Amino acid sequence: MLRAVSQEEEDSCSSNTSSDESSTSDNDEMREVDEDGASRRASDVSERRTNWDNRDTAAESNGDDDRVVLDGVEWRKMGDVTVELNGPAYQRKAALYHPLHERSTELDFWKMMMPADLMRNIIEATNLHTEMAQKPLDYEQLQHFFGILLAMTLASGELADDPWLPIRSAVDSFNRNRRGGISPGVTLCADESMGSWRGLAAKVDDAVVGLPHVTKIARKPEGVGTEYRTLSCGETKIMLQLEIQEGKVPMQGKEYAKDYGSGTSSLLRLTRYWSGSDRTVVADSAFASLKTAEALHKHRGLRFIGLVKTAHKRFPKAWLQKYPYTNRGDHCVLQANIDGRQYMAVGWNDKKLKMFISSTSRTTEALCPAYKKRFRQSTPEDRTSAPCVVFYKEVKRPAVVEAYFDNANAIDVHNHLRQGGLELERHWKTQTWWHRNFATIFGMCESDAYLAFRYFHPLAPILSHREFTERLSLQLLTYKSSFHDTGPSARLRKHMPVAPTEQPLQTVVAKIMSSHTLKTNMRECPVFQYKRQRLEQDEEGTSHNGRVPSVQRKCSVCCERKTAYYCDECTQLHEEIVPICNPGSTKPGFTSCLAFHIDQVAIAL
Repeated sequence: MLRAVSQEEEDSCSSNTSSDESSTSDNDEMREVDEDGASRRASDVSERRTNWDNRDTAAESNGDDDRVVLDGVEWRKMGDVTVELNGPAYQRKAALYHPLHERSTELDFWKMMMPADLMRNIIEATNLHTEMAQKPLDYEQLQHFFGILLAMTLASGELADDPWLPIRSAVDSFNRNRRGGISPGVTLCADESMGSWRGLAAKVDDAVVGLPHVTKIARKPEGVGTEYRTLSCGETKIMLQLEIQEGKVPMQGKEYAKDYGSGTSSLLRLTRYWSGSDRTVVADSAFASLKTAEALHKHRGLRFIGLVKTAHKRFPKAWLQKYPYTNRGDHCVLQANIDGRQYMAVGWNDKKLKMFISSTSRTTEALCPAYKKRFRQSTPEDRTSAPCVVFYKEVKRPAVVEAYFDNANAIDVHNHLRQGGLELERHWKTQTWWHRNFATIFGMCESDAYLAFRYFHPLAPILSHREFTERLSLQLLTYKSSFHDTGPSARLRKHMPVAPTEQPLQTVVAKIMSSHTLKTNMRECPVFQYKRQRLEQDEEGTSHNGRVPSVQRKCSVCCERKTAYYCDECTQLHEEIVPICNPGSTKPGFTSCLAFHIDQVAIAL
C-alpha cells in the first residue's frame, strides 16, 4: 500500500541524512588528526633517538672519526690496553697496625676498633659530671658497661609462643624480690602504671616486630605504651607486684579471668603472696565492685575498700544517687550480709557524689577532714594587683573515706617519682621495646630505693629525689666488689691519697706531667732490686732455675705490649712497678699510654 509523503517528512529525512553524513565526515577528520598526531610523535621519537646516537658527532671532531673533543676533553679511539694503566697499582693486602697472634680474642679486636680517645672522653665526662672524689670511673668498669649493652641486644623479640619473653623474667624477678624483701603495712594499694612507648607496635606474619600490645589511657601523663597492673604498700608507697597487661585475648586465659573478669582477677593474682594476712586492699574504679570484695575475702582472706563507678552490679548505685544529701560532706550508708560477711555501700557528698564499697572500717566522722586547697584575693575590691592568698577548705568525711584517700594515691606518687622526677624513659633513647620496659622496671627500683631510704633509714638526711639520685649514681660508679678489684688501675686507686680539688683539669694535668716521668732502666728501680733479692734468698727460689725478674713488663694501661719503661712516681708511691709504654712507640693518630695514665691520675685528683 502506497501513501503520499508530505513535504515535512521529506525535509526531515533529508536533514537526518545530512546530519549522518556530517558526523561521518567529522569522525573521519578526527581520525585523520589522530593519525597525524601519532605520526608526528613517532617522528619526534625517531629524531630524538637519532640525535642520541649521533651525539658524539655533534661535538668537535675536526674531521677525525677516531677523535672527539667534549668540553675541552679529547678522547681518541684505542685498541685493547695490555699494560696497567698509569703504571703498577698498590699490591699489598689489607693489614692491621696492631700486632695480633694466634691467641688473639674477640676482645682484642674490640679494643682495636673502639677509639681510645672516645673511651677517655667518656671516662672524663662521667667523672666530671658526677664530681668523683676518691673512686673515679676507670677503663675496666667502662668495658663492663659495654659488655652489658651488647648482652642486652642478644634477646630476641620475635617469639611466637611468648612475645613478652624478653621482659617477663625481669617482671618475675621484681616480684620475687619484693616478696622476700619487704613486709607491707596494713594497707595494699592497687592501680595502673604506664611504661611509655612511642615506637612500633605491630605484627608481621605472626612475628612481633614492635611492642606486642600497646595500651592507650588518655588521662595518664604518659598514656601510650605498656600498661602494668601494680600493687604497692599504702604506708611506704613501695611497689610490691607487677603484672603486664598483654592484651584482651591473652589476659582472658589468666587465672581467675574466666570466673571474675579482668579487674577482679588481676587483683587476685597481685595479692596472692599476702593471702590470709587480713590486710586491707584499696583500689579505684578499675578494680572496685561488690564482686571484687567478695572474691578477696573468699580466695585471699583480705578486706577491701574501693571507689565504685561503672561496675555497680548488685550495688545500690541508683539509691545512693537519689538520696537527699543536705550539705557537702554528708554521707549515707547501706549494709548487706552476704554469706555471713558484712559489706557496706557508702555515698559521700563531695563536690560530686562518690560511692564506695567496703568490707572494713567505719562510717563515723573521721578525725582528719578532707582539705581542699583554694585561692582568693587578699583584697576583694582589687582583683588585678592584690596578692593571691592560699587557704584550705575543710570538708567532713567518714572514716572509710579517709582510709581510702589516705592510701589510694600510693602508686600515683610512685609514678610521679619515676616519670616526673627520674625520667629515665626519656633520657634512655631506644627503639627496642624490651629495653624501654627494662628502663621502666629499672626506674621503679630506683624510686623504691628512694622511698625505702626515706621511710626506713634511722638517720636518713632530708633529701630530695634528685639529691638521692645523685648520691646513688656516685656510689654505683664507685662500687667495687672482689671480682672487680683487679688490674693496675684498681691498685692505683686503692693506694693513691686523693682529695677533691676545684682546679681545672688542664692545670692538674700539667702538674702531674712534671712529676710523673718515665724511667727506662728498670734494673736500677729499688722495687725491682728488692723483689730480685727476695727471689734469690727464697729457699723455694731454686725451682726458678736461677731466673730473675724480667726487665720488661706488660703495660699497665693497654695490657698488650711489653715495655721497660715505668712511672717512677707511681712506683715509689705504691711500692710496685707501674710499667707504661714508651710514648715514642705510639703510632701517629693514637693516644699514648702515658697520656692516658696521666689523665687517669688527674681525674682521680
